[in-house]
This record gives sequence, structure tokens and C-alpha cells, in this order.
Amino acid sequence: MDLAQTVPGGMARLRAAVPLLNALPVPPGEHHDVDRPVPVTVTLRWATGAERLDTVAVEWTRTLVRVRIADLRVMTGAVWVPAEDVRRRACAG
Repeated sequence: MDLAQTVPGGMARLRAAVPLLNALPVPPGEHHDVDRPVPVTVTLRWATGAERLDTVAVEWTRTLVRVRIADLRVMTGAVWVPAEDVRRRACAG
């Protein structure tokens, strides 16, 4: 299989991939985005260092939060991270 042709973004995306150290496995059960995502700031702990990102939480449990990430370093559009790495932001409007 040629990943450069099967991965959206091709070789640029594969070269940009960096381990996200605080990404966690999907918890068991069914998962659905909430109707109204919550504005949050998440701390992403990359192998190359920490980064804060303003984004939205689209699902959560007591201990985990799934946040949207549009970044070439991540193969999915969202990741699960520990709740302690996520802070709510004030809603606009």
C-alpha cells in the first residue's frame, strides 16, 4: 500500500506527523459530537514540546475530552486528551 496516495495530504502530511503524547485511546461505547461544541483551550503535548490551542470540545467523559484539531501532525480531525489538559473559554456572543 502506498501511504502517500491513501493518506489525505499525502507525503506532506506523513512528513509532518509528530507524536502527540497526551492523545489517549478512544474510550469504550458509542460516540457522537455534541450539538453545540464548547469553546476550550487545550494543551497539546507533542514530542517536540507543549502547545496551547483554542478549539472546541465535541465530546467528553468525566476524565477525557475529545477536541477538534485541524493540524497536519494529526491523522484524525479530533483527539481524546485528559480533561486536566482542557480549559473552557468564554462563549462568544
